[in-house]
Amino acid sequence: MRIGVVISTYRRWGGLERVSGEWARGLAARGHDLTVFSQTAEPGPGDEPITFVPVGGMRSPIAARAATFPRAVTKSVRRASLDLVVSFGCSVLIPAVVRLHGAHAPWWEIANRNVPATSVEGLRRRLNPHHRVILKLERRVLGSGLPLAVLAAADVAAADIKRFYPRSAPLVEVVPDGIDLESFAFDPAGRESLRTAWNATDSFVVLTVATEVRRKGLDTLFRAFRRVMRERSDAVLVIAGTANRDAVANLAREFGIEAHVRVAGFVPDIAAAYSAADLLAFPTIYEHWGLPIVESLACGTPVVASALAGASQGIEDGRTGFLIRDPFDESDVATSVLRGLRLDIARDECRATVEPMAWPRVLDLVEKALIRARERAAR
Repeated sequence: MRIGVVISTYRRWGGLERVSGEWARGLAARGHDLTVFSQTAEPGPGDEPITFVPVGGMRSPIAARAATFPRAVTKSVRRASLDLVVSFGCSVLIPAVVRLHGAHAPWWEIANRNVPATSVEGLRRRLNPHHRVILKLERRVLGSGLPLAVLAAADVAAADIKRFYPRSAPLVEVVPDGIDLESFAFDPAGRESLRTAWNATDSFVVLTVATEVRRKGLDTLFRAFRRVMRERSDAVLVIAGTANRDAVANLAREFGIEAHVRVAGFVPDIAAAYSAADLLAFPTIYEHWGLPIVESLACGTPVVASALAGASQGIEDGRTGFLIRDPFDESDVATSVLRGLRLDIARDECRATVEPMAWPRVLDLVEKALIRARERAAR
């Protein structure tokens, strides 16, 4: 098939961006003709068979980009000779296969829980044009039943899409994100190196990976870690990822846990970070998927994660980790972390639970879903 892939930024890191690359490279390797339409593209090894088409539209601020990219990319796609279009997000205004880790509307509902509309934070959120633009796009695409198919990453995301956008409900299928089992495996040398760098050689290391502070549940995790420290004085909390370092450090000081917190920032070899940890904590308040969950398990490190993260379905509760039922409840988070610290499971047993999510198996599902969508379009 001649397949067009639409995503505003194509690169090797990130969530949806990384997945779009795996789909494009994997489908190209299976003989499909792939064209990527994006504003920003950072091709790498394996991308040689793919054609890249630059797309216009405003690049900043983020709300302007979200508002202008769909029109610009729709024009580009219409000029191309394609059998099928796959849009990562509601980014194209013609019938297409829409890949969503999940919809914005349910996240918006949960994110505003316990945030009064009249508070400073509540006003800031509600006046942020980015959210209004994304919600409007969702209503235009999903609310009208425009897609050929809607591929959600997990059962929880699929249920939310159906609840908020019933006209698209019959089009929703679940296709999980995959895991690169070669890139994510236990790295003993990386473990030793990073634990030394974190000054945590003899500590019990709890890792969290975060791009944001509140959505990733860091405020609740930090409050919970005060109890963890009382019961496990050797526990150290490492914050990896692109979340604002100053905001993270200030939050640690606010809760009096700065001596037990390491702000690692962006870690180029994230598999080494998972290997260096004894436990991954992922108390996100809402996550359509949550790549760190399956990546950590692939490296053999157990996970405690919010049940509101799609990828939490990969955790065997009580065996390879624990589910946090309410990520807003610091007692629930603390209890889950402490239970996780007592887990006794071999790394290869953790890894075995995510082997069904290996990319070759997931790409089989992707390919079959795209074939069904093409047949639907031809009717």
